[in-house]
Amino acid sequence: MPTPAQQLHNHLQTLKDGWPILSLIAAKKANIMARSTGNGTHSIAPIPVNIDAWQLKQDIDLLTRKLTRAAGLHPHRGMAVPALLKGIMLHETNLLTHDDADTITEQIALAAERMDRMLNPPPACKMIGPCPKCGYELWCTELEMFSGYKACDRCRGEWRIKDVQQASVLRLALGGAQGTAAAIARWMDPYGVAVKPNTITKWAKRGILEPVNVDENGNPVYNVWDVWQTFTRRDKDK
Repeated sequence: MPTPAQQLHNHLQTLKDGWPILSLIAAKKANIMARSTGNGTHSIAPIPVNIDAWQLKQDIDLLTRKLTRAAGLHPHRGMAVPALLKGIMLHETNLLTHDDADTITEQIALAAERMDRMLNPPPACKMIGPCPKCGYELWCTELEMFSGYKACDRCRGEWRIKDVQQASVLRLALGGAQGTAAAIARWMDPYGVAVKPNTITKWAKRGILEPVNVDENGNPVYNVWDVWQTFTRRDKDK
């Protein structure tokens, strides 16, 4: 059984080693676009495919910078997370003797666990979004997807899967995310939202869904939130 010091070291090592891969996942781009306007012009910029990987990256970045202060370090402002973690690992005893040591080690352990699950997801599972209560990633088996409910592995709260999926879509939609039928279908699939590009196109042809733009190839572009609302409305009508 590892000692608390060994566990802390292992968790910090997990964060340090996994950071480059997590950064690559979070930086991948899809043909889903977020619109911004100003001074009569507008631009359409790609956003991360895996928004949860991006959020985890931000959370670990923030945690790491808090840990540098807790460890009594004074790094340069521009230092990258792996370099900061390397410095923290050289001063782990400062964290273990800190007044908030229990909270600090728990936060590090949770971040390391989230990192591990993101980089090594359970087989045949879908990550539908974070737990509304504790923020832990909710991975669902096919049976759980069929049941419609998921219990959080961390806080044990039970949630309706469609509500969690909707919250994930809303996070993207609040940024004005738009994309082609194929792009939106690719983005929704990892969250267990089974909508096909052809289905989105058929909705548009039938006047159920309205495109808001076209891309550089002339393909219709839709609001992510409009697609989600149409998907859930049609699902209820079945």
